[in-house]
Amino acid sequence: MESVKGREDPFERRRRSEIQLLRELSSPQFDREKWERLRRLVYRPVPLNVEVVVDDTTLREGLQMAGIITPKPEETCRIALLLRDIGVERLEVLTYTKTDQQAVKLMREAGLGDILAAWCRASKEDVDTALSLDFKQVGISHPVSYIHFEKWEQTPLQLLDRVVETVSYAVEHGLTVFVHGEDSTRADWEFEREFVNAVAEAGATVYRICDTVGVGLSDPLATLPNGIPAKIRHLRRETKIPYLEIHAHDDLGNAVENTLAAVRAASGLYDKVYVSTTFLGVGDRAGNAETEKVMLNCYLHHDVTKWNFAPLRELALLFSSATGYHLPINKAIVGDAAFAHESGIHLQGISALPLTYEPFPPELVGQRRTIVIGKRSGKHGIRLRLQEMLGREVEEGDPRLEQLVGIIREKFVNGSRRMPLRDEEFRQLAKKVGFEV
Repeated sequence: MESVKGREDPFERRRRSEIQLLRELSSPQFDREKWERLRRLVYRPVPLNVEVVVDDTTLREGLQMAGIITPKPEETCRIALLLRDIGVERLEVLTYTKTDQQAVKLMREAGLGDILAAWCRASKEDVDTALSLDFKQVGISHPVSYIHFEKWEQTPLQLLDRVVETVSYAVEHGLTVFVHGEDSTRADWEFEREFVNAVAEAGATVYRICDTVGVGLSDPLATLPNGIPAKIRHLRRETKIPYLEIHAHDDLGNAVENTLAAVRAASGLYDKVYVSTTFLGVGDRAGNAETEKVMLNCYLHHDVTKWNFAPLRELALLFSSATGYHLPINKAIVGDAAFAHESGIHLQGISALPLTYEPFPPELVGQRRTIVIGKRSGKHGIRLRLQEMLGREVEEGDPRLEQLVGIIREKFVNGSRRMPLRDEEFRQLAKKVGFEV
């Protein structure tokens, strides 16, 4: 290979041109119009040929998470309203207990009635409960795998008859019906196909592919029963069901990936696809695909722009407070550390161009950037934090800054300090070297 020494660099002009444009579109204050131009320039989203409809089941599946505190009806309603505000178009809820029903009443009074859906077993009694609470739509859930049939003594076709009877009963009473095929990714396709066609003939509108124990595969080449793109193709070719939904569990950490694989597989085959998700991924065992992650992925990579991300952080804090759920510090998008920076090289990058270490502005999701002063902080980070605190620029060569950097380094490098500095500690040190804070 020819030596680059002395050779004109053909990439430098391109680099300068690109960085100049990125800087022009990056602003200290969040500018939505500029950000949208920046997003399309950097991520080059691939449009989908399918509408993505979020069917959030936080208030059903999510509240089944072991050890979680059941929120009060008023808190449940507030959570539901914020889910509506971010763009959720269907809210699946429980109806069995007195507090479930009180929450449903409050949600209905708050104007959420049209998007509420009752989760039901294959039981006319469950459907009657939904009707008594004025639901317009229900999800009727039943296993489709032989593994799960071990819970009953009936044969597969006898169980199917029970589901069909329940679906017919719900449709006859004016309800829109989703049918949930529990453990679809371990089901015998021959039986599942008959199951889906039977419930479609009975009037069901949507079939939910349930990856109940998280063993689905996103690989387009993976075969039935657990190849999710393959299952969507087979359902399209071999069944009469109008629409599909994906409900992915996270036992192997693949719930978001499998949900997005379903969306992409449905693109061009259906005019809309439903995604059954939970906020923060709460749910049985290891949980489910996170509503916020699925939304952000569709937005960044597929240019789906119909959702409102601004309340995400507020919703995370509300849900954590209402349920006792421990919000992981490093939870993507909404966690405390999602936009926190301590490392010197990271802070240098952030100060030069925020996009260096932040895929999108924190303000987009109701967050803010946090600069942490700790063992790995350098001059860039200390200066940035100081400027934040003072509300003005600090010259890089300011001797007081040099002195402050020296004091902080001494604490961490030569001392025994392990924890980052608290804001008040940093403030006192800045005063000590002469800054009026």
